[in-house]
Amino acid sequence: MEWFFCVAIGLTSGFLGGLLGIGGGTVIVPALLFCLPRLGIQGADLTQVAIATSMAVIIPTSISSARAHALRGAVDWTALTRLAPGVAAGALGGTFLAAAIGGKALLAAFIAFALFALWRMMRTPAASRHDLPCLPGATQLAVKGAGIGLLSSLVGVGGGLLSVPLLAGHIPLKRAIGTGSALALPLAATGMAGYMLAGHAAACGPECLGYIYMPAALATSLASIATAPLGARLAHHWPVAALKRTFALMLAAVIADLAAKFLA
Repeated sequence: MEWFFCVAIGLTSGFLGGLLGIGGGTVIVPALLFCLPRLGIQGADLTQVAIATSMAVIIPTSISSARAHALRGAVDWTALTRLAPGVAAGALGGTFLAAAIGGKALLAAFIAFALFALWRMMRTPAASRHDLPCLPGATQLAVKGAGIGLLSSLVGVGGGLLSVPLLAGHIPLKRAIGTGSALALPLAATGMAGYMLAGHAAACGPECLGYIYMPAALATSLASIATAPLGARLAHHWPVAALKRTFALMLAAVIADLAAKFLA
């Protein structure tokens, strides 16, 4: 039953990744924290295993989602190339930091991250295409990208929780979602490499590659590939206001669930 749950995680995270450009980690990490103990993965580094496994799943999800958005012309390549180097560098640093701190602290960081992203999304005004200011310069975006990469790899998400609200202040929301999907690929690839090198999880044996629990990563990834294009297609048919409400409601639900785990 637990493996069917992993497939369900993949189907859901892939769809939301395509719909909202978030890479799916916001769903994957809380779900894996529930699922992994039932697969025999327990111990002090359970949170690190969930986060590292999420990074591995985000790679195929982001490829599938970004391709679907790119075919609709919804990836801003200028923003992507300016953000990607900083995102990759920050992601690598975040993996080693995550391996060094406790699981409770990581859970608190994830909750704080989601609260900030919710606040950032809700304060982003619904501007028209002509009201949006120009993108910041390459250096400024590289610095912001490093922060996005560090925080995202620290808590196991694809970066869209921060990159989409950031980009939505400069480009239309649907284009920001497509760009966020593409940006998740360099972030997750670097993050996965970092979690492979940062050490080995005591919670599992040879089935873990570093901190990545490979069986769950493979089962979840294969399912996510199937639904990411469906989410991307729906993103281009929904009105912007509906997308923002969906983004906000999903974040609020995740925050409530993780806060209960933190206080337990």
